[in-house]
Amino acid sequence: ELRHEDMPFELQSVDAVLQTVSAMLREDARRCHERSLAAMRELRSDSPGDHAQERLRLHKDEVKAMEARVQGFVRAVNDVLDEDEDLALMNLGKLITDPGRFLLPVSQEVLHEESDEPELILEAYLQQALGIANGLDLLRGQIRTTEEQITMALDAIRNRILYVNTLLSVASLCVATGSFVGSVFGMNLRNHIEDEPTAFLRVTCGTVAGCVFMGSAMTYAF
Repeated sequence: ELRHEDMPFELQSVDAVLQTVSAMLREDARRCHERSLAAMRELRSDSPGDHAQERLRLHKDEVKAMEARVQGFVRAVNDVLDEDEDLALMNLGKLITDPGRFLLPVSQEVLHEESDEPELILEAYLQQALGIANGLDLLRGQIRTTEEQITMALDAIRNRILYVNTLLSVASLCVATGSFVGSVFGMNLRNHIEDEPTAFLRVTCGTVAGCVFMGSAMTYAF
């Protein structure tokens, strides 16, 4: 295991810079994770409103931006790891004290020997960055699941509202039908039904029964 105090100054500087960047990314990812989890818990516990999806969208955008930062760091480290010459030239002390060792073209043996320590440093922080990226990807999946749950809850609320609205429409139609029958028999035209002593009761009962039957049939159909 490569110890910090055993490294030359230039590699200690590289290690310090990478440690600072990695710590900043880890702290920002932790804060993003905490804010997103708190928002998801709040949205799951409360009745979802129109603002719920907008809040989730903002948190999803924040996670995407954080992922882009981490992936940029990962790409930069991978680019350096792919170039043995760049890794070898990080040994500035040896480059100054023994420049002939690094004259082009540098042999593969020298490149392999001089790139070992920088490669160990970069790979250590690369693994940390990949861990942060995996955590953010998992968080994005949780946000997507919460968004789907809220969408289903909102759909259920909209369906209940539509059902109640349909019932009110059916009730209004039944009342309007009864009013039409009453208005027909309420016209001042002779039809001889007014001479029947039970006509009013029969018309009233028939109208009410017809409205109830029509309302029941339409409600069952919906």
